[in-house]
Amino acid sequence: MADHFLNQRDGSASEESAARYVEVRCAGRRLCAKTPEGILGLLIESYRDCTGDAQRLSARLDYACRARVDIQSLLMAGEMFEYSTPDESRVLRDRGPAPEPPPEWHCATPLVLVASFYEPAGELSRPRTSEPGQVWWIDPSTASSLLVALHEVRWLDIIRLGGIQPQDRGPYRHLGKNGSAGFWRRSFPETRIRRPLT
Repeated sequence: MADHFLNQRDGSASEESAARYVEVRCAGRRLCAKTPEGILGLLIESYRDCTGDAQRLSARLDYACRARVDIQSLLMAGEMFEYSTPDESRVLRDRGPAPEPPPEWHCATPLVLVASFYEPAGELSRPRTSEPGQVWWIDPSTASSLLVALHEVRWLDIIRLGGIQPQDRGPYRHLGKNGSAGFWRRSFPETRIRRPLT
C-alpha cells in the first residue's frame, strides 16, 4: 500500500499534534495531510492549484459527481438492482450530476445523490425514503463534509480526521433496518445436484 504525505510527520511529534493530522485510505493508498484540504489536494487532480474558494468548491463538486456515478454503478452491480422498477432503474442509471428521483424512494438499491443540487442548497426536491429505500448523500460544501460523506458511503476510509474518530452512522447516510451494509439479503434454497441416469 502506497503512502502519500503532504508533510512528513516528525517521529517525535506528540499525540496532541498527531491528532491534528488527517489520514484516509482510498483506492489502496494511505493519504496523510495536516488538513482536509490537504487530503483533497492528494485526491483531486489540480486541487492544490485552485486559487480561491469558488474554484475549490467547483473542484469538490466535480469530484463528488464523478464519485456519485462510480458508487452508484457499484451498487447497481448487486443482486438488488434486478428488483427495481423501470422508473427506479432510469434514475439509478442516470450518469448526470443530479438525477431527478420520484418524491419517495422505495427501491432496495440505495440511491446516491450530491447534496448541492437538492434542497436546501439546490433547486431539486429531496426524496423521502420508505423501507427498504435508502438515500446516500455526498456533500461537497466543505472539505470535511466531503471526506465524511465519502467515508459514510464507503468510497474511502477515514482513519483520523483532526483527532475525531468517524462514526459508522452520520448525517449523510440514511440506512434502513438492514444494518450498515444496507442491503436485503436473499437466501437461496439448497438444490441437490442431479446425476444423469445411467
